[in-house]
This record gives sequence, structure tokens and C-alpha cells, in this order.
Amino acid sequence: MIGNDIIDLDIPISQNWNRSRYLNKLFSSEEQTEIFGSKTPQTAMQLFWSCKEAAYKAHQRRFNLKRAYNPLQFQYHISSVKTDSTILGLVKIEDHLYFTVTTHSPGCIHSIATPENQQPVSLKIFRHENDLKAKLFREYSLLLKERQSNFSIQKNEQFIPFLFIENNKTEQAFSLSHHGKYAAFAISLMNCQMLVKQY
Repeated sequence: MIGNDIIDLDIPISQNWNRSRYLNKLFSSEEQTEIFGSKTPQTAMQLFWSCKEAAYKAHQRRFNLKRAYNPLQFQYHISSVKTDSTILGLVKIEDHLYFTVTTHSPGCIHSIATPENQQPVSLKIFRHENDLKAKLFREYSLLLKERQSNFSIQKNEQFIPFLFIENNKTEQAFSLSHHGKYAAFAISLMNCQMLVKQY
């Protein structure tokens, strides 16, 4: 399972981002302490939001859940800062852990979340991309040795997207995300490798 989220830093998540009433709906007191203890609290808040959103997508797909996003149920913690632009973290949802990798560039913050640490992933970030699905199908075409025209996406009753090959549902795990002028997809390569080996 995998989830990803991207944030265009030119678009504020909220004008009220530093008000207690707003923050108390999204972050625990521990998370708020970590956010305001950072050098750039607004960016830290966006990073925390991005990781929670990515973990939510992975968790929803993993357990085929209805849409019900309650950020306070998701506890995020930074585990290590690898570089100035790469941060590793953990999101805990009940008894489940999701490992996050966040990249921070001058224009955007992007996070992926997976239930396994160091899970192999294909990740692409785009700027001003209007057809993210076409880019996703192109990547799957290369990975699975299938024609792009054979792919489609259909959502189930929980609005979770699934990849179909010639109208046959696959168990490929992927996640699409867009915000402002940025878009991204993340593909779990675990099932891809298994599927390729079957050919």
C-alpha cells in the first residue's frame, strides 16, 4: 500500500494556520509543540499535514475504508532529518504504523507513506501537468510491459482508485496527488515486480 501528498507552497493551506482553534482540529498538543519548535513553523505545519494526508490515503486503500478523515487520529513524528530537503517520519493510526519520506523543495512539499520501511517506490513529481493519469499509465507501461492504451482507472464504492489492464482489475498500489501547479504519483514496486515475474 502507498499514499502520497503534494503541497504547493505558494498556496497557503489556511490563513488561520497559526491559530489554536484551527490547529487543535488537526494536530495533537505534542505535534503542535514540534511544529512551533521548528525554525519555520508554517512550513513544519504543512509538512505534518502532508505526511498525515499521505498516510490516510495508504490506510484507506489498505483497509478499503469509507472516506472519513480525522487528522487527530493520525499521530505524526519526525524520526530523522536525512538532508536539508529529506525528512523521515512515522504516522501512527491506531495500532498501525506508516513510514513517511518527505522532500522539501523551494516550491513544494511532497510526502509518501508506506506500511513497510524502505519500500521500493517509483515516484514522479510534475509542474504544470494537466494529465497525470497519462503520465501514470506511461510509467506502468514501462514497468509492466503493457500498452498504455490497455490501462484504465476505476474507483470502487469507497472512491479508492484501482488500476485495470484491459478491464481486468489489478492489485497495483499507486497514489495520485495534485495541489496548485504541482502534481505527483507514487507507485509501489512490490506488486509490479511480482507481476513482471509472472510473464
